[in-house]
Amino acid sequence: MMDTGMDSPAAFDERMREEAAAAGRAELEASLQRFTHEQRDAFWNAIGLYYSTRRHPGADEAAAQPAVTAV
Repeated sequence: MMDTGMDSPAAFDERMREEAAAAGRAELEASLQRFTHEQRDAFWNAIGLYYSTRRHPGADEAAAQPAVTAV
C-alpha cells in the first residue's frame, strides 16, 4: 500500500474512488463468470438499455451536457 501522507484530500478521495471502482469491476466480472456467455450478454444488454433510456441516477445531468461527436 502506498503512503498517503503526501496526498491532498482531493487526490486521496480520487484514488479511493478509483480503487473502489476497480474492486467493484473485479467483483462483478468474477460473479458473472458463473453465468453462460449468452446470460452475460443479456446482462450487459440490459445495462445498456437501462442507461440509454436515461432513467438512471444522474440522467438529468447527462441530458443537460452537449453530445460530443467524433470527427
